[in-house]
Parts: sequence; structure tokens; C-alpha cells
Amino acid sequence: MVLNYLRTLQQQGVERLPVDEEARAILRSWMLAARNGGRMPTPPPAAMAPPPVSAEPLPQQEEPRQSLRLDDIPEPELASEEPRPEDEVPFFRPGGQSPAEAWEAMQRLLPGWKPLRGLGTLRPTPVFGQGNRSADIMFVGDAVNYHDEKAGMPFQGAAGGKLDGMLKAMGLTREQVYITHLVKFRPEQPRQTLNTRPPTEKEIRFSAPVLDFEIALVQPRVIVALGVIAARGILQRGNLPLAAYQLEHGSYNGIPVVVTHHPSYLLRTSDLSERRRLWEEMLYVMETAGLPISDKQRGYFLRKN
Repeated sequence: MVLNYLRTLQQQGVERLPVDEEARAILRSWMLAARNGGRMPTPPPAAMAPPPVSAEPLPQQEEPRQSLRLDDIPEPELASEEPRPEDEVPFFRPGGQSPAEAWEAMQRLLPGWKPLRGLGTLRPTPVFGQGNRSADIMFVGDAVNYHDEKAGMPFQGAAGGKLDGMLKAMGLTREQVYITHLVKFRPEQPRQTLNTRPPTEKEIRFSAPVLDFEIALVQPRVIVALGVIAARGILQRGNLPLAAYQLEHGSYNGIPVVVTHHPSYLLRTSDLSERRRLWEEMLYVMETAGLPISDKQRGYFLRKN
């Protein structure tokens, strides 16, 4: 926990931390144990609990003797007993003492966040979520595409139009729900124009902590995974097909997760039975969120006798 806290501060640009003699003694014992190949002693509980992470870097200390420069401690001595694997899922905690500060800190930190930027496979501009930050329903897609990146908002273009149509049928608008992507950067390709590729498994895994933080802030009553890639990233059941995810509703930290087709699927099919199945999933979402459902809505896409 302490190591994750220090790494988070480094990502925020903090170079020095004020420390007392007890903290210095603990750090010194850790360094000696690491050099000798031994197990680091466990500090008392009060010393283990880091203070709340502030969104603002700590001011530089006038007396260097009373501060600890993070860069002065070699990474092996800040690490745990074994070196951190390159594909270990990173820790994302931007900080903030209130939800408003946390949102602002996330938007400031993510564009230059080293774990994702260091992959070298994503374009540089993130597209953040849109809508009600306290929404009961949260829609999650796979990754940013050309239209999203250009507009700076999720689910633009033809697929976004279909999502708007789904919301309208539910009696909702974008301002009443929260819409985001699992991977908030557009996956990069050579000589890229309008084309967009699916995100890789590593891009999804390294983006998951960002979505985790976002879900914790929104605290929706139900999450809608739009497409199989979003479903895999949220539910972590492996490379199952979409139909397998649809057969059984899942949950994320106790929040129900409904898996359905990506809105772009509606651009490729006019099959009434398929549209009805998707709509039944939206009816379940509405019921889970406690929204009223009219007889007209229940009758959408049913064959007329």
C-alpha cells in the first residue's frame, strides 16, 4: 500500500515528501533488508497507513534535511520482494479529497499517465466519459474511435446515433446516464486515417484500473457493457463469445452488469427478433435501475398479430 502511494505521488510530479524520524528509520530498515536479500519488516499500523493522496503536488521543503526525495531511492528498494513484471496491472489513484477534486485529478493525470503512455500503442488524446457523474446507468464501450477522438466525446458517428436512439426509446438522454469507454485512448495504427482497430489485451488490462476508478466515482446501479470487448474487460471471464456473456448476468463489485450488442450491431442487422432481444436487455436495465416502463415500451419490436 505504501509503495503504491509513493508511485502515485511520483506520477503526479511530487519529488519530495516530509518525513519524521520514525518514518526515516522504517525506510532505512527496508533498504538494508532489501540489500541483504531479506524480508522487509512490517511497520506498525500507524506508519503503514498513507495519508490521503492530494491532487496537488506537495510544496518543496525549504529544509532538505527534513524531506525525502523519491528519486533518491532506487526502484529495487521501493519495490516489493520480487521485481515488478512488465505486464503487472498498474495502480491508478489520482487522489482528491472530494468527488469533484477526484474527477479533476483524473482528467489531469490520465493524458500523461506513464503505464498507458509507455505502451506506445495508443494515440495521445484521451476521450473522457460524458453525462451524469452520479447516474444510475453507466454504459461502457470498448475503445475510442476516429469520430470520438475528433469530437472529444464518447460514442459519436453512426454508432453513437444508434445509442442515442436506444436512450430515447428508454425515455433517457445522454445527460441522464453516464457513457464511457474501457480504453480511453484510440488504438494506434501505422498510416492511420479513419480506421480503428480493437484494443489489445494489454491495453485493456492497463486501462481497467482507470475504469475501476471511474465506476467508484459514479457508483451506478447498473452497468451496461456494449459489446464483447467491454464485457471481457469488466467481467474478466476470459475470451468467451458475446452469447456466453449474455446467457448469464454478471456483476462488478456488487453492481449488476448487463452485456448486450455494441450499437454498431444495429447498423448491420434489421432482424426484428435480434432487435427485440437487445430491447429486452434494455428493459432489464431499466427495471434494475428502478425506471418506470410503459406498456408501449414493453411492446417495442414485438410482432403484430
